[in-house]
Amino acid sequence: MAVKAPNYYVIIRNYLLPKAISLRFYVALALSLLLFGASPVYSSTQSSWQQTYDILRAQNTRTAFDYLVEQVNITQPSAKRVYIGATLTRTALALKQGSTLNTLIEYSNSEYDVILQHLVMALISAHNNEYEQTMQAFKLAITRAYTMEDPALTATVELFYINAKITLANYIQLDHHIQEVERNASVLKKPFWGLNALQNAKALNANFLGDHALAIEMYQQVIANSKYEGNKAPYYNNLALTYLEIGNYNDATKYLEKALMLRKAQKNQFKVALAMLNLGIVANKAGNYDLSLQWLDKAYQYYVQSDNAYRQAYALVQKAKVYTNTAKTELATQALDLALSKISVSNNINLITDIRLQAAENMRALGQIEKAVQQASQAKDLSRNASDKTHLIQSLELLSDLYAQQSNYEQAYTLQNQLITEKEQFNSQRTMQAMIALESELEVTAQQLENIRLEKHNNLQLDQISQLEERQQFQAIIILFSLLLLFISLRGYSKHKYRAQHDNLTGALTRSAFLSVVSRTNLPAIGKQHCLVLFDLDHFKQVNDVYGHPTGDRALKQTALLAKEFFGSNALLSRFGGEEFMLFLPNLARSSCVDIIEQFRVQLSNTPIDTESGEEINITASFSSYYYQNSPQSLDKIYSKLDVALYQAKKSGRNRVVCAL
Repeated sequence: MAVKAPNYYVIIRNYLLPKAISLRFYVALALSLLLFGASPVYSSTQSSWQQTYDILRAQNTRTAFDYLVEQVNITQPSAKRVYIGATLTRTALALKQGSTLNTLIEYSNSEYDVILQHLVMALISAHNNEYEQTMQAFKLAITRAYTMEDPALTATVELFYINAKITLANYIQLDHHIQEVERNASVLKKPFWGLNALQNAKALNANFLGDHALAIEMYQQVIANSKYEGNKAPYYNNLALTYLEIGNYNDATKYLEKALMLRKAQKNQFKVALAMLNLGIVANKAGNYDLSLQWLDKAYQYYVQSDNAYRQAYALVQKAKVYTNTAKTELATQALDLALSKISVSNNINLITDIRLQAAENMRALGQIEKAVQQASQAKDLSRNASDKTHLIQSLELLSDLYAQQSNYEQAYTLQNQLITEKEQFNSQRTMQAMIALESELEVTAQQLENIRLEKHNNLQLDQISQLEERQQFQAIIILFSLLLLFISLRGYSKHKYRAQHDNLTGALTRSAFLSVVSRTNLPAIGKQHCLVLFDLDHFKQVNDVYGHPTGDRALKQTALLAKEFFGSNALLSRFGGEEFMLFLPNLARSSCVDIIEQFRVQLSNTPIDTESGEEINITASFSSYYYQNSPQSLDKIYSKLDVALYQAKKSGRNRVVCAL
């Protein structure tokens, strides 16, 4: 049976006053009384229990925890009780009180409480990094929630599912669940409890998808919307990690230190250790290795005290990365071995993959290339089985480099092709939702156009019946109208065909259009030869990172324009992907083949590019060339030879031409 809520005087006498141990808490108490006296269960922006909870949470995590224990047990089974219970669970785990949850929450036989029990188990499993148990519990909770037809309940369960997936570093289909929360929250008559948490999840997802500017904007917005400074700690932490992603280590450190200060004031040791761990990662990225080890050691010691094996292993992996960066490979190996001994393969695949990759880097530093290949291959298999695209791409890149070091260029090339495929799939996942939305919009537009067409057709038939005497004139109008439609259709088809065959940014041919034309080209004239040239802009990623993507786009367009002007209308230019281009130069005299490519390389390197900030920079490119007089081998084989030669040009110093054999 649910416990009846006590009146305000009983709350003050039995709970709030004995807990008032500081001046800050007296301030929170006064605000709480105003809130309880001024509003019913919901205010215009937020429910009163949550306002009180936010005040207490900003001051002391333990005090907020005690308040949640009381609130969950005085709240009748409902979506609100599920939300409070799940929030209590996350707070209990942060305070190492997870084992007491069964005694803290008084469950009834209500369907809401059954869902809450599944949710509690799921959040505990996620905290312990038990992936399969987490997904199973959430599956039960979500299935039951959708049968209740309660939008607030569905939004609540979906929101905590998002939080659990983020905890497990699983961002697959996160967009879908975010949209489900928004869809259900939009039909509520009163504001949804988890709007700030939803905004935080959207920012994390934007960061994962590479839209760091949007993520920063979202974090700054949610920070501005947070009324109490103490509640900004998680947003400071996540904002710092976004700055870390874009290499802004000063701002990353600044916001992590803010989060650390607030966590210490709240006496939330679990989050304190997390902030220290992140500070260690930032210091390592910034090259401050001694400071990095100090932060990581502090975090590791806390995780040892709290008996959190997963976090211990994670801290050890970060220490191994510092040791590798400082050439202390033996210490790195010891840290990685100890990390592996602390976790299980079944529930910690992402972390084990990270360990394998770091071990491969360590082996390479020791010159043990064969062992490095073994570790990187295990990382590749683990990440592929877990659909972990980020680690899969890292492992393919590393394996390609390792095989190249062994002079196994065929295997390196095969892995490069796999890498390109995985990157394309990864990028396509990022835009999948946008494409689906666009397709839906186009379907609606097409239907509207069809309705208009049918309406016009009916009107024309009515006019024919009512104006038989003007049949000839009417037929002439129809003919003219049809010709106009045909002209418009042909014009649209030409534009569509051009866009399908040309790259939107540079105007160069697409890969498929280029290969189609080249494959149908006649043999060269007597005494002449055809030439295929593959070239790739050097250090293009650094141009994007340092000067911004608009400057990178400008470099690509200028390169294409320069190539078209230099080689003339007889040559074909294609953008094969990213910063890679392919040229087809027909009927060249043998004596001029090498010279003309070298001349273009020099002209490209001497042509400045204006950046967004007004600076002038120069870019270079690495080239590979292939000449033939007779019917060529398959274009795929030629491309393989060109790719190997291009790889040799890159490895031998870049900004040069290498002839493919």
